[in-house]
Amino acid sequence: MSEYILEISHVSKYFQGLVAINDLSMKIKKGQIYGIIGPNGAGKTTLFNCITGIYRPEIGQILWKGKDIKGISPYKIAELGILRTFQTIRLFSEMSVAENIMSGRHIKSKQRWYNGVLPTPAYYKDEKANWEKVGELMDFFHLSEFATIPAGDLSYGVQRRIEMARALAAEPELLILDEPAAGLNENETLALTQTIRKIQEMGVTIMMIEHDMEMVMSLTEYISVINFGAKISEGRPSFVQDDPVVIEAYIGSDEDDEDE
Repeated sequence: MSEYILEISHVSKYFQGLVAINDLSMKIKKGQIYGIIGPNGAGKTTLFNCITGIYRPEIGQILWKGKDIKGISPYKIAELGILRTFQTIRLFSEMSVAENIMSGRHIKSKQRWYNGVLPTPAYYKDEKANWEKVGELMDFFHLSEFATIPAGDLSYGVQRRIEMARALAAEPELLILDEPAAGLNENETLALTQTIRKIQEMGVTIMMIEHDMEMVMSLTEYISVINFGAKISEGRPSFVQDDPVVIEAYIGSDEDDEDE
């Protein structure tokens, strides 16, 4: 069996003739924390959307454990064990923290909605196991004190934790994080870094987009750098941070922002 759990092979995605990602290839090892970095608009989130079935690439393959999953629905991809968080938090704001996390369990549940009409002992057993898992995740993410509070009433940092807990409720093999530290203060970012390491220790493979370079360089084991939809560099953090091509891409992006 290949050491790579996910292989992206020569993937390209276009929107109305414009290139969003161009001939991207990368290989992610099981248990690895893999970083994707690049200037704004480089195509990073588009890549994640292709992996998770939101977009279908025009060209290339996305191999999950050797099987091409390109074009499979997002729900089916989630069932395979690929879960994600989003750059913009997407919680059920009126639902409690516990209920939000529970909503992530439907993929693992053995029961369907109609089983609740005339509940059987198997239904109650499954429901009990699901709520126990929710409790474990609330403890892990330090959310127990907020269990009954509507998610929309809580701070941005807490909502980030809820979103990650919901993703882990589905027991993913690959967790895809899109800018998990966005909007967090220094202490929250440090706590998040420690949490991601603990998630890796559970055996979960992690891919992440992040603009906090200090966090990326300290946390990831391998990095791909994307600019204008194409990969311009890859390697260990120590190599990438000193690569002149990467430095030029970021400096050029900063100058463009100033011109605007």
